[in-house]
Amino acid sequence: MIFKRKFLLRSIVELIVFALLIALLAVIQLVMPLKYTQQIVILTYHRVSDNMPNPWDSRETVTPQQFREHLAFLKDHGFHVMALNDALTTLQDPQKAITPNSVVLTFDDGDRTYAENAVPILRDFQYPSTEFIIGKASLFSKKDYLSWPEIRDLAKDPLITLHSHTFNAHATIQAEGKTYFATDPLYLPREHQMESPSDYQRRILHDFKQEQDLFQKYLGRNDNVIALPYGHAAKSFISLAQESGYSYVLTQDRTQANYHKVDPTHIFRLDVGNRITDTSRLSLLLKGLTSSGPLHGIFWLKVKYNQILFDFSPRF
Repeated sequence: MIFKRKFLLRSIVELIVFALLIALLAVIQLVMPLKYTQQIVILTYHRVSDNMPNPWDSRETVTPQQFREHLAFLKDHGFHVMALNDALTTLQDPQKAITPNSVVLTFDDGDRTYAENAVPILRDFQYPSTEFIIGKASLFSKKDYLSWPEIRDLAKDPLITLHSHTFNAHATIQAEGKTYFATDPLYLPREHQMESPSDYQRRILHDFKQEQDLFQKYLGRNDNVIALPYGHAAKSFISLAQESGYSYVLTQDRTQANYHKVDPTHIFRLDVGNRITDTSRLSLLLKGLTSSGPLHGIFWLKVKYNQILFDFSPRF
């Protein structure tokens, strides 16, 4: 009995010492300069505006001042801001060197605040960026989204690239008490059944064709890069995207940075476009994302914890 107690006590002490060592290593990593190699981090934003009438806007909006501070942070800490197209080709070619602290700036949805507020700041820093366009929203909206003629004008700027965010699959549908993503097979209330595989395929291929037709009409080219709405899609969606000419698929998977030979249909991105991400948090996220060992584990726990808070509190 005494031996068992001693063994148990020793095991507990060893676990405590191990935990303290892990914590110490994480602290050491935190205070070390932010530097990473052989990785490319792709950052995601949505809106850049002081106007946030809805509490949920804080989840995907940064103020112009906050965005400027993000870019100043990248500049002051020696980050190499790459164009997305250059990053994607570099990642698929192991012979191409990756500059240390490489980062890419992307924006989702084709929101008007990208052109009105983000682009002028980006031009001040001479940083390249990419906007992902929801085709239908830009085709019919005159208020919140950039029109296609405006998108065509933006494309003349060598610092700007435009890519796809689907034509009309950026939506969720409530049915039978569940949430269905439009990138997945949908529940059909009138038929009281799920969309058949053939109907799903037909709908998604038609969506891609409409998006590609708009790119051809206004930008004179087909597109080969698509960002998943909500970062989510069924596996068959990815296959249909490839069939429609999309070689690269960007997700909202923020569990790691991108290394050479990353799966081109699963490009990782880190969403930093929210009110809680000041430069201190940006630094922490970048350190955690690009590190290995205990700090990366702590980062991942923090990501999951933050997601839970976001889900329950839009003001977080």
